[in-house]
Amino acid sequence: MNSGMSSGASGSQRRREPERVEGSAPLSVCVDIGGTFTDVVLMNGRGVVLASEKVFTTSGDLSSGAIAGVRRLLQGSGVAPAAVGEVVHATTQTSNTVIERTGARTALVTTAGFRDILELGRESRYDVYDLFIELPAPLVARRLRFEVDERLGADGRVARSPDPGRVRELARHLAAEEVEAVAVCLLHAYRNPVHERAVRAALREGGFAGPVVLSSDVCPEIREYERTATTVANAYVHPRIAAYLRTFERRLDEEGIGGSLSLFSSYGGRLTPAAAERRPIEMLECGAAAGVLTAAATAKQVGWPRALSFDMGGTTAKAAIVHDGRPRLARSYEVARLARFMPGSGLPVTASAVDLIESGAGGGSIAAVDALGLVTVGPQSAGSEPGPACYGRGGRRPTVADADLVLGYLGAGAGAGAGTEKSDLRLDPDLAREAIEREIAAPLGRSVEDAAMAIHDIVVEQMARAARLHAVARGEDPRRLRIVAFGGAGPVHAAALGWRLGSPEVLVMPGAGVGAAVGLGLAPAVCVVARSRLCPVEEVDWPAAESLIAEMRAEALGDMGLPAAAAVEASVSVDMRYRGQGYEVNVPFRGPPWGPESGEALDTAFAAAYREHYGRDNPGATAEIVSWRLELRQGTLQAPRSPAAEAEPSAGRDGATPVVRPVRFDDQFVDVPVFRRESLSPEARLPGPALVVERQTTTVVTPGARFGLDAFGNLRIDLDGEGR
Repeated sequence: MNSGMSSGASGSQRRREPERVEGSAPLSVCVDIGGTFTDVVLMNGRGVVLASEKVFTTSGDLSSGAIAGVRRLLQGSGVAPAAVGEVVHATTQTSNTVIERTGARTALVTTAGFRDILELGRESRYDVYDLFIELPAPLVARRLRFEVDERLGADGRVARSPDPGRVRELARHLAAEEVEAVAVCLLHAYRNPVHERAVRAALREGGFAGPVVLSSDVCPEIREYERTATTVANAYVHPRIAAYLRTFERRLDEEGIGGSLSLFSSYGGRLTPAAAERRPIEMLECGAAAGVLTAAATAKQVGWPRALSFDMGGTTAKAAIVHDGRPRLARSYEVARLARFMPGSGLPVTASAVDLIESGAGGGSIAAVDALGLVTVGPQSAGSEPGPACYGRGGRRPTVADADLVLGYLGAGAGAGAGTEKSDLRLDPDLAREAIEREIAAPLGRSVEDAAMAIHDIVVEQMARAARLHAVARGEDPRRLRIVAFGGAGPVHAAALGWRLGSPEVLVMPGAGVGAAVGLGLAPAVCVVARSRLCPVEEVDWPAAESLIAEMRAEALGDMGLPAAAAVEASVSVDMRYRGQGYEVNVPFRGPPWGPESGEALDTAFAAAYREHYGRDNPGATAEIVSWRLELRQGTLQAPRSPAAEAEPSAGRDGATPVVRPVRFDDQFVDVPVFRRESLSPEARLPGPALVVERQTTTVVTPGARFGLDAFGNLRIDLDGEGR
């Protein structure tokens, strides 16, 4: 696929071969940059986590902190940089660019009459009762939106071609406006890209040398507003991502790290650097997707058919449904929402992504008292600079981490919110108490401990509300969902979340504090592509459909960096609806070859899927295809494993002599045993309340629960107290 954008040197093509140690499994370095912390993990080919590090994210230069974490990881584990076989990377650079509005100066070229599509949107209000509603501002100012006189029919036939001379004149105007990138989105270009490609060629002839992003390359699907918004967002972030990737690759080279570089996508697949640079919009939720894959693999490992993935870091908390060892995928989502949980309040992105809900509830989420005298938590975060007050890095506003420290969930001297003395970061309870006293307790006339408990209860309730909404909207009963918890702050709050949801059990995987980074190394190579072809089922040209799937397969293999003859698992699905409806149901369908009988088979499959989704069917109505989707997969999703779980049981692992710490539950402090995770025996089933500490997180076991390790090294918490 040729988008006309400069892709730079692809790391997967030019990076040198790593040194091989005879008999050793290939080593992977996985780097996940979050809003507060950057997690770095060293894994072998069997999915065993050999070492991990958690360092502060360097917000001004994300790659700087990431490379420092990689260097520290390799030095601490005694691994030579040249022995690294691959680097898998997820970064917040893409989402930060959109949320913070720090992208390129971008222009939009569109069909005459469609200049204002970004403002018109869906012509709806996400809150019809708010007279002062704030709508998301477009990424392109109106004066940088330009129209061309052209027209394609809905079937892709040319009605009127664009004038190349006018477009060449526009190119000179773009240079005068110092435009860095151009998005081209013409009517019905998803059906026929000929006019968009002609506009790109004319812009080049006119002297515009920056990225030119075509909707037919980035988002060849119907719905004009969503397609335009997605194309604009891709152009907006492209120059920043291109520069970031070149810097990251250069710094890897300077460290002497060999092997391939892969970027992670929002749908849980790996992209070559060239593909990631061409379509960076597919990386908006990459870190969150990696975490959900870890939860999916773990749930499958222990035999849970349904589970809730719960990832709480320093800035946000994410929840997602896992079904039969695989996450749900969404065909579109929104970024940078202005109103929490309100569809329509953000910028739409039409791209496959793991279906999740995100809330501004992390360890660094800031607590405050609002005008009504109520305690609020988030979505603003202290981030890594200055961070929570207890970090001693200059932060003065109270956060969730400060409250957890005051309540005893985290211990003084514990690192990175982790609960162990092994980390470099030392938590200061005096600074935490001062911040909570000044901002929360004194204004409300309450004790510091009561104020800290209020912060904790509110953030847990916010996460429970988000998870409940997400589950119920997808037909799931949250009371039947077992929770897989990870992230630096996830295990601290998972049991309390489980109680509120009515969940029977919580699982904390090995290496939970860096769970998303672990997911980067466990995930197989996956790519998802789509094409819109609106057509009634009875009118499908099946040979043409086979050609379309072949074209999509070639594109997916290119993005995965695989040859045309590569052995991959292919899955076809079709977005369908009854004629006159506005939304589709995704219908899994067998792949080609197809024949005359395929129409009846697809009609039957759609009726069954529609009935399952809506509880009824619509006999006599005309079923129509909206889009075709193809997923290619190479390899299988592994479950995380720790060296301790693979080793022979140790006679000293009984956890019989824990230290004791006062911890508050509900309205009183109680003396609670504090166990080191590595000291627990797999046979032991212990009563709560308790704390289980490890290097990068702490697990809080609530009163009435029982806990212990399973055969895979997972920490299991039975909230019903019965044990298993």
